[in-house]
Amino acid sequence: MIDSTARSSRNYHVVANAIKVTVSFGKGKSIEAQVVGKDPSNDLAVLRIHPEGVTLHPLALGDSSAVTVGDPVYAIGNPFDLERTLTTGVISALQRQITAPNGFTINNVLQTDAPINPGNSGGPLLDTAGA
Repeated sequence: MIDSTARSSRNYHVVANAIKVTVSFGKGKSIEAQVVGKDPSNDLAVLRIHPEGVTLHPLALGDSSAVTVGDPVYAIGNPFDLERTLTTGVISALQRQITAPNGFTINNVLQTDAPINPGNSGGPLLDTAGA
């Protein structure tokens, strides 16, 4: 059973200055979304949609504590405004530290060598099980 609303997380920088947010699905289906949560320090945003007419198949969350260097990964997104693209790579380092644009330090970051082209951010990074 699917609830009448669904939530999805995306990168904050993707929706930070948006006036209108639209979530696109396969077969040309798009639904307007509402930003219901933001965390610029961790570059996360939570969106709410009302998915009438769309069958959703949520992805399972992966277990980052089980990741090892060399694990294969897949990045899905829409780089260069091209739809439905996939790039492949591996986890190349664990426990990296990066600084968010607002100066906040983010610890325990997974580093990947999968190509993340402009416009690709906001999509998932998946393991071989699709989590």
